[in-house]
Amino acid sequence: MSDLKVSYDRLEESSKNLKRIQYELEHTGDHQRDIRGILGSGDIAHAMDDFANNWDYHRHKLLDQAKAMQEATEKTVEAFGDLETKLSSDLKGSGKK
Repeated sequence: MSDLKVSYDRLEESSKNLKRIQYELEHTGDHQRDIRGILGSGDIAHAMDDFANNWDYHRHKLLDQAKAMQEATEKTVEAFGDLETKLSSDLKGSGKK
């Protein structure tokens, strides 16, 4: 039987980092509107508009993925914690009927 080692510190750090990533993605403003007037018209303005729209779409996809990964990380910490508690309890004999 192989040993499974879980670093709660790393999992919790990963969860915190994913929350920070979510925050950054959620609070990245729509700067395209802020600079639209200085770009003028033509190819540059059109290219920047395309880029901003593309970034907005993919930013939301990244945000959804970061949220899903963060939730999975939290559930993993909880599941391993519950398992560790149960195994410890069983070893001490308190889990026997």
